[in-house]
Amino acid sequence: MLLFAQIDRQKTATETGSRKCRELFSAMEAIAPPLDNQARPNDQFLQPPVTPKVFALDIGGSLAKLAYERTYRYKRSVPQIEECLEFIRENILQADGADASQRGDMTGGGAYRFKDLITRTLGVELNKEDEMECLIRGCVFMLRNIPDELFYYDKHATPAHVFVSNCLVDTFPFLLVNIGSGVSILKVESPTSYSRVGGTSIGGGTFWGIGSMLSGGDFDQLLRLADQGDHRKVDMLVRDIYGGDYAALGLHADVIASSFGLAARSPEQPRCLADAIKSLLITVSNNIGQLACLYAKQHNLTRILFGGFFIRGHGLTMEVSSDSLSLVHTAHLGELKNYI
Repeated sequence: MLLFAQIDRQKTATETGSRKCRELFSAMEAIAPPLDNQARPNDQFLQPPVTPKVFALDIGGSLAKLAYERTYRYKRSVPQIEECLEFIRENILQADGADASQRGDMTGGGAYRFKDLITRTLGVELNKEDEMECLIRGCVFMLRNIPDELFYYDKHATPAHVFVSNCLVDTFPFLLVNIGSGVSILKVESPTSYSRVGGTSIGGGTFWGIGSMLSGGDFDQLLRLADQGDHRKVDMLVRDIYGGDYAALGLHADVIASSFGLAARSPEQPRCLADAIKSLLITVSNNIGQLACLYAKQHNLTRILFGGFFIRGHGLTMEVSSDSLSLVHTAHLGELKNYI
């Protein structure tokens, strides 16, 4: 899912994300109404050249993601890349009798790192595509072609995932924040004009790595553990310093003043692992969100899209970025572009 955030310098910090999103959608419908596919038959992103692919592979720093023409729920971590390649060879290439050199593409750093292993296992050399180009084109394609791809998260709504029309399809420029093992931040001015303006090493790999050292769990187990925790027992809040709100600066009592700031207090008290994991998830998410806002302001941008496997529709992660929209297929932008 791609998370969309609107920076509104005229609104106060106390307004809810839901209200901001609704106001944003009403305004943007007039600027960029949903795209009429019939009206633009020559758009290369709406109707890409007919080059059918059997599969497309995106190998990042932590995960290998596979797009395939049949329905499979399949993902593997990079240390299990051999299993992923065997799956492709046995269930895709052999089953379809495909020539992978013509009908398979790959992207991501692993396309270079595992080049020899891929060639040896699959018996062919796959086409390598630029990772950032795949990310941008995959994002634009889905915004323009998939109904109900876009939604915002409101924990007070039922359901919490509130779908909206794809009113962003022609609304450039925007900031695209791709959260993988690390984070890349790109300024996107059009479907073909973009540049990497920054990033951070504190990303999904940070949460997974530190969380695994603390609990030994995999990514999904860590998310479930975070749902059970109470970060207020680990994080130092404004109320822990001032006894309540800090009205002079407009800081609510529940604002985090120091992540893990209470962990060193009362060391004799028992520790709750779930509390620490939840604090870790919020720490990483807050850091990414703050950097994204700063980069957006630096480049005079008012719209931010968040993507990557780190988000993956998890409520707490999206709640931290409360003024945001998501794309349903955000974790698969790279390989989906290769597939189309």
